[in-house]
Amino acid sequence: MLQGASGVESAVRARAPQEHPLYFATGLVFVLAGLIFDITGNAGSGGAAVALTVAWVLLVGVMVATHIPYWRRYRQVRKRSTPKWVEWTLAAWGVAALFVLGILLDGSIGYAFALGGVVGAVPSLLWAERLRRTT
Repeated sequence: MLQGASGVESAVRARAPQEHPLYFATGLVFVLAGLIFDITGNAGSGGAAVALTVAWVLLVGVMVATHIPYWRRYRQVRKRSTPKWVEWTLAAWGVAALFVLGILLDGSIGYAFALGGVVGAVPSLLWAERLRRTT
């Protein structure tokens, strides 16, 4: 019976909700949001507004596609390795880096918002990698 327990434990771990896709998607959203701001900010046309809207809908779709299944499974399993304060800190850092660097460096370098998006995404991506390696 004890020999079969490790197989059961592996099966339960495999079906447990994974957190690392959440943080990878969050980092991806920050990078893409910075690129969208830079690319469409210079175009100034109606087509750019449509492209921006479509891109934002796709980004929200990425976030929903990764977060909703996790939250559903999390309610069943109730296993979470990331404290809420870390999650809020990563989100606040990403938003602050995106907009502060984008606004401060706008006009002095070409892709200021993209740089802000990359700087904002790095902690989320590093956290996702840490979570991926520990599971």
